[in-house]
Amino acid sequence: MLNRRSFFKQAGLGLAAAAGAPALLSTAAHAQDTAPAAAPFKIAIAGYTFNKFKLDKEAALADAQKKNPQATLKDVPDQTLEMLKRIDVHYLCIKDFHLPLKSTDEEIAAFHEKCKSFGVTGYGVGPIYMGSEEEVNAAFAYAKRVGVKVLVGVPFKMVEKKRCSSPELLKLIDAKVKEYDIKYAIHNHGPDMPELFPNAESGIELIKDMDKRVGLCLDIGHQFRDGKDPVKAITDYADRIHDIHIKNVTEPTKKGHGIEIPRGAIDFPAVVRALRKVGYTGACSLEYEKDMSDPLLGIAESIGYFRGVVDATR
Repeated sequence: MLNRRSFFKQAGLGLAAAAGAPALLSTAAHAQDTAPAAAPFKIAIAGYTFNKFKLDKEAALADAQKKNPQATLKDVPDQTLEMLKRIDVHYLCIKDFHLPLKSTDEEIAAFHEKCKSFGVTGYGVGPIYMGSEEEVNAAFAYAKRVGVKVLVGVPFKMVEKKRCSSPELLKLIDAKVKEYDIKYAIHNHGPDMPELFPNAESGIELIKDMDKRVGLCLDIGHQFRDGKDPVKAITDYADRIHDIHIKNVTEPTKKGHGIEIPRGAIDFPAVVRALRKVGYTGACSLEYEKDMSDPLLGIAESIGYFRGVVDATR
């Protein structure tokens, strides 16, 4: 059974951050990220969570001044890095709307410096959709320039105007992971896109004979919505899981939709126990897809709950 005191302590700290109490969070919750016994894996955020936000307030100020030329930073709501700071999360999977694929070396350096000023590290990039050999090459070159070791991707081909999984591009990707020594993590998409890696099993079937660096970004919410058990996937494919998107959903069907982690149907204590059992040391990135124009409270509730489960299942 969960240690109720530690569970509610961590969940409360997450909500306290959203309410404007980062100092309270920094003492206990940050220790949660750094203590190996508590969290052998990184607690992170998937960049898509912030697809309606700029990297930081400075980046958003120009847009605010278009509406109000007198606007200052005080008039700009918190953006990605400010929200990460408030919830005391220090790892981000970078999306290209924050750091475009064609960014120069100078722009990449400035991006990292800005993240560093908030105590944030970009640990991976993606998901990046790639539908041609040129796009695969560009994605790997981008990941190398950014300096990450995990590339979350979706290799596809067009069939009757639908994106479908591409075994042909995966053969090229198999060569690229050897050339670059970068792990490639296929993102599963659930029942909404049955032709495009709906579950972990569909990805494994195509890559089972490839280099182990070709693996999965296991989205446990989509796995569950596709009627599959995310705990079984963690156990069965441990050596192929290079990244994880954590989220909860309302039910194990296509109708299931994103919700705050403690309110959904996935058994998170079982998920965390499975991660410990297989010795997973990568990132568990929250991909929060509810209230995306105003996500901070839901993010804080979800991260606080997840930290509580991690603490209570040691």
